[in-house]
Amino acid sequence: MKNFKGFTFTLLALLLVLSTNGLAQDSPELVEEEEQAQAEEQLSAEEAAVDMGPLSSVEVDEQAATGEAAAEAGDLAEVKEAFAKDKTGTNPMNFTYDARLYDEYRWLNTEGEGRQNLLTAEFRAPFAGGKWQIRGKIRSSNLRADFNNDGFNDVSERGFGDTDIRVMTVPYMSMEKKLAVAVGVEAFIDTASDDALGTGATSLAPFIFLGFFNPIGPGSIFVPGYQHTFSVKEANGRDKVHGGLIDMFLVKTWKSNKYWGYVDPQIILDYEERTEFMLLEFQAGMMVGPAGHSMWAMPSFGVGTHRPYDFSLEIGYKIVF
Repeated sequence: MKNFKGFTFTLLALLLVLSTNGLAQDSPELVEEEEQAQAEEQLSAEEAAVDMGPLSSVEVDEQAATGEAAAEAGDLAEVKEAFAKDKTGTNPMNFTYDARLYDEYRWLNTEGEGRQNLLTAEFRAPFAGGKWQIRGKIRSSNLRADFNNDGFNDVSERGFGDTDIRVMTVPYMSMEKKLAVAVGVEAFIDTASDDALGTGATSLAPFIFLGFFNPIGPGSIFVPGYQHTFSVKEANGRDKVHGGLIDMFLVKTWKSNKYWGYVDPQIILDYEERTEFMLLEFQAGMMVGPAGHSMWAMPSFGVGTHRPYDFSLEIGYKIVF
């Protein structure tokens, strides 16, 4: 009986050891099944990687560029909407149909009494799908000046002055950087009815200027620029025209573009005579009457020995369509 019990105990111990080894180590068939399942999972993952695999750096850059382009397009759409609502006509980057009529009275820088009255009609219009703008100006002038302070007018003329036509475009605009670049060319045509009322030359004047948006808050723009003028044809006995203009225009609007004000210091360089002077203009304006109608007043001061006038005052009326 003891031997049977010992045998039984030994058999149970042996079965327990075999069972433990079986749990610790899978059978070959089970291992094979598990390896096959893992291989299938890896193959599925590789196939998924082929179909929807991680983006390459190029693809990431392309998607980022696409996102930036979409954001930029959205910004430009907002700009166009804001430009469409702006009827002040003070933003040179905003191409609108508008007509202006303004009168400027100048107290000239002469030895004796000198006065000049300039009446200007101006029209602007976009073309080429709004990518370009053309501007034209015609003037009438009434000039009386005593150059020698002898009590007599050395010049007393009334008639038409020169005509100028300008075309410009904005090849670059980024609202993210709050920056725009405008380029163009202006032609000054010798149409004066008298020598004293014009330059006596037909000239071309290419220019470039930058637009910095909101430098002093919403509704503001700072526009520094340079224009280079040179004559291509002079009348008999008239001097060549060769000069430069440095312009630093800053405008601010208020009350949803109902009111505006700007300051515009200009440095005029005469490369032919090697002289220079400065003009300092201030303008205040407001919307009046029907939509798109406005008026402004602009005093201007001449600075420097060769300034054409000491002081001028301009009153104007404008319609932006």
